[in-house]
Amino acid sequence: MSGLIPDLASWALRGGAGNEQDDNENGSNENSNNDSDNSETVQPAVTEQEMRARRLARMEATMASSQTPPPQGDPMDVDSSSPKKPPPVASAEKPTGNSATTTSSSSSPPRKKAAQPKAASPSKAAHQQQDTPQRKRKKDTKLLGSSPADSARKIQRKKELLIKKVLNITLSQQDPACVLIQLDDDGNSNAENSIGVHTIAELLATRLSLPPSEIVTMPQQKPLIPYLGQAHRKAGDELRCLRQSSSKKDTTELQEILQEIQRQVVSYAATSLMEPDLFEQASDGVDQLSKALMSSSLDISSSITFGVSGSTSSFYYLLCEELAEQDKATLNRVVTMVANQIVSQLRKCDSIDAGVGESSALALVSALTAVCQNKKAAAAMAEMDGFLVPPEGTPEAAEQVRPSMPGGTDLLRMLTGENRPYKRRSGPGVEKHTLLGACFRVSTPKNNSSFSPSSILRQSLDSVERTTNQQRRQLRVYQEGCNQLIMGLIKGGSDTRGKWFTDCLLLNTGATAMRPDATKVASSAMLLNVSVALLKLCEPFVRDEKKHKLIDPGFVSSPEHNGGIFPTTGDDFLRRLGEASDDDMKVEYAPKNTFIPHCFFLTTRSLALGLVPMLSHHENLLRHISHQHWELSSQNRDIQSDPHFCILVSKQRSAEVALFQEEMMTDSLNFFNLMAKVLTDMPDEVLKLMPEHFVDNICNALESVAKMKPKALRGLELRYVFKMVVKLLSARYASMVRNYNLRAMLGDVLYEIFLPSSGNDRRDVPTSVACDPLAGGQTYLLSDKSAQETLAPSLLLLYGEVEHTGYYDKMSHRAKISSLLKYLWESSEHRSAFRAITQNKTSFMKFANGIINETNTLIATVMQKLPEIKTTQEEQRNAQEWSRLSEEEQNDRTSRLEENEREVKHALPLCNKTLQMFGYLNTDKDIRSLFLLPEMCVRLVNMLIHVLGKLVGSKGLELKVDNPEQYEFRPKEMLRDLCAIFALFASSDDFQMECAKAGCDPNLLRSAVKTCQKLNLLTGESMAAFERLPGLVEAAAKTAEEDEALLEDAPPEFMDAILATYMPDPIQLPSGHYVDRSTITQHLLNDPTDPFSRKEMTLEDIQPATELKERMTKWLDEKRAARDAEK
Repeated sequence: MSGLIPDLASWALRGGAGNEQDDNENGSNENSNNDSDNSETVQPAVTEQEMRARRLARMEATMASSQTPPPQGDPMDVDSSSPKKPPPVASAEKPTGNSATTTSSSSSPPRKKAAQPKAASPSKAAHQQQDTPQRKRKKDTKLLGSSPADSARKIQRKKELLIKKVLNITLSQQDPACVLIQLDDDGNSNAENSIGVHTIAELLATRLSLPPSEIVTMPQQKPLIPYLGQAHRKAGDELRCLRQSSSKKDTTELQEILQEIQRQVVSYAATSLMEPDLFEQASDGVDQLSKALMSSSLDISSSITFGVSGSTSSFYYLLCEELAEQDKATLNRVVTMVANQIVSQLRKCDSIDAGVGESSALALVSALTAVCQNKKAAAAMAEMDGFLVPPEGTPEAAEQVRPSMPGGTDLLRMLTGENRPYKRRSGPGVEKHTLLGACFRVSTPKNNSSFSPSSILRQSLDSVERTTNQQRRQLRVYQEGCNQLIMGLIKGGSDTRGKWFTDCLLLNTGATAMRPDATKVASSAMLLNVSVALLKLCEPFVRDEKKHKLIDPGFVSSPEHNGGIFPTTGDDFLRRLGEASDDDMKVEYAPKNTFIPHCFFLTTRSLALGLVPMLSHHENLLRHISHQHWELSSQNRDIQSDPHFCILVSKQRSAEVALFQEEMMTDSLNFFNLMAKVLTDMPDEVLKLMPEHFVDNICNALESVAKMKPKALRGLELRYVFKMVVKLLSARYASMVRNYNLRAMLGDVLYEIFLPSSGNDRRDVPTSVACDPLAGGQTYLLSDKSAQETLAPSLLLLYGEVEHTGYYDKMSHRAKISSLLKYLWESSEHRSAFRAITQNKTSFMKFANGIINETNTLIATVMQKLPEIKTTQEEQRNAQEWSRLSEEEQNDRTSRLEENEREVKHALPLCNKTLQMFGYLNTDKDIRSLFLLPEMCVRLVNMLIHVLGKLVGSKGLELKVDNPEQYEFRPKEMLRDLCAIFALFASSDDFQMECAKAGCDPNLLRSAVKTCQKLNLLTGESMAAFERLPGLVEAAAKTAEEDEALLEDAPPEFMDAILATYMPDPIQLPSGHYVDRSTITQHLLNDPTDPFSRKEMTLEDIQPATELKERMTKWLDEKRAARDAEK
């Protein structure tokens, strides 16, 4: 084709092959006005000799016209003007049919021995190079002419050009980039019309029948499958150009040729995969297909999965359709082999940056996604062996897999427990022996060289941030590839893709452990990637509120549908929010939409096994790093040279790449907000059936993000999280949600997320997340109607409940609750709700008991530890004395100082807040009256006297420590708050009497009064009331002494069985013993059992001792009457 006129070639390749009418192409007449459809008319029969003669004449004409080559550099010239090596030549006989299926039915299409065509003489070539553009245009004009014969030759050249460009086949002259094929004349067409739809099968059959050794082109042509795919793509491009051409004259036959090429290449590709021995070039057809799919994501221009009219017009899609139609078993076999080859390469990638080009993790996952472009292929891949782990109960499931002994540095990992044997049906089995496991296991490098321990502390923060962002982008692209693969499998319609996620969640329940067992649980990287994929599946309905109602909670209680991922029995059972019987768990599940609830609840479980444990482990790592840093600093050691510290920081940086990826965090937090909405909208009988970890995960995740990555909360709206917290904290749900740790976490979420930051705390949570955009930016705490009605009493109740959460934990919880209560107390919206606590005596008793116990404990801890801290600090300041101590003594005292400081830093902030809370709560007379109840007044007085003695009697005000603000030690403020509480209760006779009975020294009170006057701590009526208190207590002490004398000879049955004191209000226990009501009330606040029988007991179980009370009253009245008579 090197002789084609350049202008004509350019015109044809631009899609203008039909600009002139030419009806000579059908060989029946020469009338230029005939319709172009005549090309489809049946040709008159000719003899074989006539056809051969016509073809020889045509070839001679073609060779003659080839003497004028196109000018160098024409953009549409696909020929080479100076071939380095002659291409192979093949001649072919036309098959009886025009389809590839017919041709491929025999063992091999007929082919003749390749021959070398004659090359143009050097003299002619030199002459051709001397042609000027003017001379060439004259030749072009002469060649084109206006005769029917010229028009036929023109169309014939267009066809040849298309064949050459699309199939890389030349018919009449050599071209180093093409294969030369000579057609035999069969007498069925005119010489001018020898190339047409009927010759495509012949050309392809001849081209594909050539041995690979005979196909020598520059550049080398692709193997059979990629070659056919490229031809299909080129034919599609040319067809589109023809259809879009402004002049569509005489393009019908050209379009038909291109369409036939597309049909034939797909048919031949399918045939070669069904019969690999048919063509020598197709002996490794599956390998060729695998490589073509892997390269498709890297080079879109040669992609076999891209079609001009969309993916359904691509070569690969049509190939799968052809295979499915011809032989579905072959499609399944080919897809399985292709997927296995890709997965085998993927398992060699340990991280997202492993591999290069077609072997990179992203390219391999993209190749698997490409396999799923066709739904039938996707279904075949989902049904292949190795897509799922073996079913439970089969011998294969129990098979022990023994990893090969690792070499080199991996030996240390072997000794530490990694690479130990595991069952094929297990978490590691899912990760290492399934297709999706191979995809999801790839993440950022575990030992990230970018954060090497040897250099991590020398890297600038900007450098660390740039590296982190770069790796996050790389990871996000890979995860998006995995998401597309999942979408492809879902569109395939197979149920096994859901079964894979179910197996993954069932077999990794141990991921929530502090130290997961590597022989039972998959890697955290895989579980996190699974969560990311499921979050993306949920994204459409998370954003669409109309679809939220389609989330049917019955899925949780239906093992038939959830696959057992929410068990209620066995070792892995999941605790429910409330108590539920077996009958309660029998909930009908008939959803309007099955996909949405299935996807939603799979994601809730996945986050519980992936993201939430990782956040918890990372928070522990940060605590470890902080402690290590403090130790090194206190010992004056070089932090940068400490290898252990460098390793910890390296782990931190490496983990944060994947853990705090911005898009994943946003998707997760939005999903948690939707979870909260679903829980809030549930009726109580359904809510109690929900796993407890739903609420636990929401709280844990939000707290962790608020502490470690508060910026991730910016721009989020967590309205439904707030509503859920308020609802579950209310007294109505206190009996349902009985887990004190869970209720404490609900209070922590209110503090960490929804309490606006103040200057006194170090929280960096954006203020916007605490504000309600629908209430003009007012905080949820103040604007929410439900919070205004129930939150204050709920927090007072919670303050007492957290007593059961542990020593250090309860101090942390109560400090947060105190801050919340103060914020609510200062708002008029909540003041009336605080008084509601007075209507529930039991709840108030729990709160009051908690606050009194806390204050006693805290002040005792503080006043004990602060002098020890002061002593050690003074020793350390005296370098001479400190150096005399042995290294062991220094370490011992430093360790004790660290422990004391930790205790004080926990205790003092809460102690300050507790005293303040006592003060502002008791300004309300209704609340103050509850503290004066007999069972509470005694404890209140003892607590106040105890604290006063520590501050004034022990000269606590004179206690000095280095940098007291780091402990929040403010003794003057503590004394001010304490004396203000005394002043509030000073006018109460009961309070005065209990002070006297408790042995309160009036001189201690007078000393406190003098200090307040000196430091001006109290003013006005408050100061006056406090000044009167010492005298009132002295008077009450005299009365108490007289009453005590009356009770000296009280009968034994009038004495409390526990305290051996006279009972003002006797009651009878279920065990039959008699005690005072205040005694048993205090006991039950800390231990809900009968102190004698140890059986569970509540205040409702006690009985008033009416008859005993009457006898005691009569006896005491007689004693008082006798005493008065003596006076």
